[in-house]
Amino acid sequence: MKNNGCTFIASSLHDLSFGYDFESPECSYLISQLNENIAEIYRSGVRDFYSVCEEGVDLWAAEKVIGLIKGDNSVRLHCILPFEEQAAKWQPSLRELYYTVLEQAESAEFVSLRYRDDCMKKARYRTLDQSGYVISVCESEEMREYKNYALGKGIKLVDIRSEYSDAFERTIRSAKVG
Repeated sequence: MKNNGCTFIASSLHDLSFGYDFESPECSYLISQLNENIAEIYRSGVRDFYSVCEEGVDLWAAEKVIGLIKGDNSVRLHCILPFEEQAAKWQPSLRELYYTVLEQAESAEFVSLRYRDDCMKKARYRTLDQSGYVISVCESEEMREYKNYALGKGIKLVDIRSEYSDAFERTIRSAKVG
């Protein structure tokens, strides 16, 4: 049976051009594109979403799904977490969002109780194996591995980063001309 869930693969915040500057136009634009794509996949009939809840894009995507749940109780968020203390050293606002998401998720499971070198990889592959759709925001070589895995499995891929980069550049150029 073909899986019909949706997951997210994204580069770490430190790999994204805006880093931890959540007020930057690039970050705002990326979040708006992420939200639009999640809404579109939801409208296509997807009701199960899977997230590793990594700080940044994965967590923002999970937050959007929680918003969908409030309007449609058939939506499910499944958190497949790499290890128990994942958010322990995050910024307080991101840590608070992480625990809020976990409280409202349908399910949360840990790949490992403690950090291990392969725990994030195992969590990401598990989310991909449950999904027929993946929203990708990849800038790092490691994330391309997951993207290629998804493509090899025939998972439908939405690559926001390429769309975001091109559209943002056009927006900046238009603002400078006008």
